[in-house]
Amino acid sequence: MEVKLGHIAILKDSLWSGDFGLIRSPSLSPIYIERFRGERTRVPFGYHKFWEFVCVMNGEGKFMVEGRADVPLVDSRIFLIPPNTSHAEYSEKKTEIIWVGCKGTVFNKFSIDKVLYTTYPDLAGKFLDLWKLSCRGYGNIGMELDGRCLDILGCFQRLLKEGEVHPDQNIVEKAVSYINEHFADDIDIAELSKKLNCSEGHFYRLFKKRIGMTPVSYISKVRIQNAAQWLMRSDLKLSQISNLVGYHDQFYFSRIFKKITGTSPKAYRDRRQSDKLINPQN
Repeated sequence: MEVKLGHIAILKDSLWSGDFGLIRSPSLSPIYIERFRGERTRVPFGYHKFWEFVCVMNGEGKFMVEGRADVPLVDSRIFLIPPNTSHAEYSEKKTEIIWVGCKGTVFNKFSIDKVLYTTYPDLAGKFLDLWKLSCRGYGNIGMELDGRCLDILGCFQRLLKEGEVHPDQNIVEKAVSYINEHFADDIDIAELSKKLNCSEGHFYRLFKKRIGMTPVSYISKVRIQNAAQWLMRSDLKLSQISNLVGYHDQFYFSRIFKKITGTSPKAYRDRRQSDKLINPQN
């Protein structure tokens, strides 16, 4: 069944008008940018005559393509759907999805027989920024919308290529990026492995081979590096710094700090004016 656009807010051509005679980019331009939150249990298969990005911001379920194997819906997974591909998203839990319908000559060399997908939080973030911009609904934002769509497609292609050539490297890079951003949170390695579609044992082996230490050791290293910065640049109490970097037990924090740097947090702070400061990155 062809999906009609009557219920979708189409981006108006007036967004591309202005004093410079601007028009939609023939290379790549968005038709609509829609955001959904909720369950999707009664969605029929449908197709459209243009390309569509489907970005799963968060949630779980399955992406179904008629006549093909289902693909799991997981956080930060992005699909690129060719025209005339009958598909549907199914989720029994609350799921957040952003759809971006696109057209343009940039797709001329893309295969129309294959649904492509990748999983990457930073790319999902670009979709959220695109949606926020489109919500303005006024002003000469058309060229910016085109540019952001092209940026998304370029990033999507790069991630696909890196995933094809170095799939294991891609997993570890995503893990490192996630840890660097969320080091202060309670990071569950089993959950992180699940996000990366990898068994916990395989993830541990990949990470240690690539980084030279276990994920747990890397988390500790990043936390202590950040703690060292707080010790040098602030007068916060040790208990406050401990909480800021993800340790809720100050004594455990002090023990890990000394194990990594060779000195206690207090001694490190007392020597912060010295040229002999220990660098925890070594």
